[in-house]
Amino acid sequence: MAKLPFLEAKLKITVWAGYFSMAIKKIKPKNMDWGFLVVIFMLLIFGLFILSSASYIVADKKFGDPNFYLKAQLMKGVLIGLAGFLFFSKVPLSILKKYSFLFLIFSVGLMILIFIPRFGITYGGSTRWLNIGPLVFQPSEILKLSFIIYLASWLESRQKQLRAFSNGLLPFLAIMGIIGLLLVMQPNIGTFGIIAFSAAAVYFAAGAKKTHLFLLILIGIAAFSALIYLKPYAAERFLVFLNPQNDTSGAAYQINQSLTAIGVGGPMGIGMNQSLVSAYLPESIGDSIFAVLAEKLGLLGVSFTLILYLFFGVFGYRIAFKSQNYFPKFLAIGITSWILVQTFINIAATSGLMPLTGVPLPFISYGSSGLVINLIGAGIIANISRYND
Repeated sequence: MAKLPFLEAKLKITVWAGYFSMAIKKIKPKNMDWGFLVVIFMLLIFGLFILSSASYIVADKKFGDPNFYLKAQLMKGVLIGLAGFLFFSKVPLSILKKYSFLFLIFSVGLMILIFIPRFGITYGGSTRWLNIGPLVFQPSEILKLSFIIYLASWLESRQKQLRAFSNGLLPFLAIMGIIGLLLVMQPNIGTFGIIAFSAAAVYFAAGAKKTHLFLLILIGIAAFSALIYLKPYAAERFLVFLNPQNDTSGAAYQINQSLTAIGVGGPMGIGMNQSLVSAYLPESIGDSIFAVLAEKLGLLGVSFTLILYLFFGVFGYRIAFKSQNYFPKFLAIGITSWILVQTFINIAATSGLMPLTGVPLPFISYGSSGLVINLIGAGIIANISRYND
């Protein structure tokens, strides 16, 4: 019975893949990096196949429609995301630079709205979602991109003062502190980690002093220690990370189920139409989807996934370092680093290499907010590639 909905899902994804391929061929300017576009196309389609397989059982139980989550991802994530990709692959980069501060203020304003009961939505102990009319989304996803755009513009304007403490590191820390406070209040420490690491990558690629890097590491360790001390849920996750065999039916249930699913997959996986451990895995279509992928496709599927992200990084950084101007260079470094850092955090947490964070896997996990912003970010990198020789 499970095969019919999955075959239907494969047909839907194949049709959408055709639409996406035709759209890219139609709008692609002469100088846009084809290799980068192919990687994005493969990540998107592969992600839809994994989501369709991971979601059909839970969707059938919850909504009576095995393809409910796939349809939602296609209509709210892929459709809007592709429109954003196409728009930002053509919008003049000077527009992004000119209005970068307004973009940041807008996203910070959305983050503040979360804490107003009328607008904020709480789920699983975290207030991360915003409800404005018919729209329900995570403003932290918008913040990731808007902050990188602003940071690229800010760093370009401060090239001569960047190595000074008062004009470089101090204002950088002040901006990060404001963003960190808003995210920790949700709480959403995983997203703050993504923003912090990707921002640090851009900051030091821009030419900051190595001693500032050492100071940032010390501040990061102090901040992490303070969170564990002040936030009980953070301390609990850290203790689970240190001792995953304690409380296997409680706080450590998700990580143990994830590790079991990864182990069950073996070299070749159990097959896309099968589910064993992953059928009982919390957040199987969200931040735990990597464990589902590993169970169904095994080491072979995991290796293919890692290769896709590796090529995303290779093409993204190549586009960045071929750029002759600071703003597009810093922008491409920031977006590429954000996607790679988020990928690493998700896979590491799911594999028990770091505490669970609730961070989705880019282009693959269910969630329209994340997918739309991922595709917009990819569109900006594709745009930057147009101006490289």
